[in-house]
Amino acid sequence: MKIAVINFSGNVGKSIISQHLLQPRMNNAKIIAVESINSDGTDNETIKGKEFADIMESVSELDDVIVDIGASNVEEFMKKMKFFTDSQYDFDYFIVPTINKPKQLTDTLSTINELHDLDIEPKNIIIVFNMVDIDDNIQRLFSSLINHSDDIANFNTNAIIYENELFTRLKDEEKSISELINDDTDYKALIQATDDRIERRQLSHKLGTKRLAMGVSKQLDNTFTVLFGKGA
Repeated sequence: MKIAVINFSGNVGKSIISQHLLQPRMNNAKIIAVESINSDGTDNETIKGKEFADIMESVSELDDVIVDIGASNVEEFMKKMKFFTDSQYDFDYFIVPTINKPKQLTDTLSTINELHDLDIEPKNIIIVFNMVDIDDNIQRLFSSLINHSDDIANFNTNAIIYENELFTRLKDEEKSISELINDDTDYKALIQATDDRIERRQLSHKLGTKRLAMGVSKQLDNTFTVLFGKGA
């Protein structure tokens, strides 16, 4: 699959979706991070928005690719798609993450409208609700967005990423969610084997992080299935 993750707003979870939801479930797809201001600190290729032709050549060459478009480059990226005729059809899907904040909701609606103006089919514009509390009613929480654009985008109220402490912890880790889960270190045994209070606390933190990763991974599996089906 070829997917663009896009929103005029920052801080909606584009990198979380690219790195932790999509990439591990898309044959370890290449991520092209389109960002001219801030690096996300990963080893993924970074290309400025103005180098649109280079980006699209990479998209054409790869079977599985994720283009993570930074907020500062979305306008330029959209503009280039209009000039490069039919380039928008090189993507199978445009994923638009959103959160429940006024500016982000407004920018999400603008993003959806811009994609619609590029003649992208509603089924190919997928909304993902991010930073959601497990008790939230998605239909009610995002009613203003859904009611204004449900005819031009794909809204599934089960396409959710729940707010979780793991995403904060990952900023300090040098491992992916998968690597955390597959870490076979017996932290419980190590905790029992030491009397050092600081070491015990550190080991307990690592054990807790692994357990969080296991729970988040299952939830992301469900979200990916909601988005693309079991055969994706």
